[in-house]
Amino acid sequence: MALCYPAAKAGGIMTIQLILLALAMGAMISIYLPMITRMAGLLGSAPMANVPFFAVAFLCSVAIALVSGGRATDFGKIGSLPPWLFLSGVMSAGMIIGSSYLIPRIGIGAFFVLLVSGQVLAGLVFGQLGLFGVPASALTFGKLAGAAMVVGGVWLVTFR
Repeated sequence: MALCYPAAKAGGIMTIQLILLALAMGAMISIYLPMITRMAGLLGSAPMANVPFFAVAFLCSVAIALVSGGRATDFGKIGSLPPWLFLSGVMSAGMIIGSSYLIPRIGIGAFFVLLVSGQVLAGLVFGQLGLFGVPASALTFGKLAGAAMVVGGVWLVTFR
């Protein structure tokens, strides 16, 4: 399976493999954020927990890029990227520090439903407006109803 953007759907229909991959990625987030939170507790600092996390992530990313097929020359293209795209690294660091701060204070269940809700609501806006290179998709009643259910789930999980 090629991991190319924007082929999010095969033949216009989301495949079971893509759904399972997305579910597995969600499960991984549920594992690695608490692990980093634990690192922050052991190190006494959320920013310090970022250091080993990003060091390992960097090394793994370079190794995967190199073994996935003749990409050594592609490293030179990194310098030509628009500078604003590098903000994704800042956001990633903020996510790690934020999760290390929030999980011990609000609990993992509330943290994840709020995290997913933020993703759903932002995704609706980004999709509607076609921001950040995502294909524009109309806001429909079904999407709004689904978002309302997600927000209702947040209320149930967070405030019981």
